[in-house]
Amino acid sequence: MPRRYNLRPLARRARWLLLAILLAAHASLVLHTPALLAPAVAGSVYLPLMLLQAVGISLFAAAEPGGWAAPSLLGWGLVGLLWLGIWWTLAGLLARLLPGRNNAP
Repeated sequence: MPRRYNLRPLARRARWLLLAILLAAHASLVLHTPALLAPAVAGSVYLPLMLLQAVGISLFAAAEPGGWAAPSLLGWGLVGLLWLGIWWTLAGLLARLLPGRNNAP
């Protein structure tokens, strides 16, 4: 009878590694935005906040005259949680695609 290997810990480690890579990539884009990607990066921050603002949650700090209002601390926290959830789900899906889970040697 062939011996089966449980590689579930490998998939779990892969999920954490993928999550770290995705979060680092997103954070680096937010902090150092290339001009070509600026609208998409701004949208990744402001679109979720605008949807929540429409519900009535105050997520923006006071705006300077003639400028955009920056997200408040609560706003940044909610955007961070939203993207953490999105990247966690994507990392889990990608980790499931790893070959060799519960395969015979």
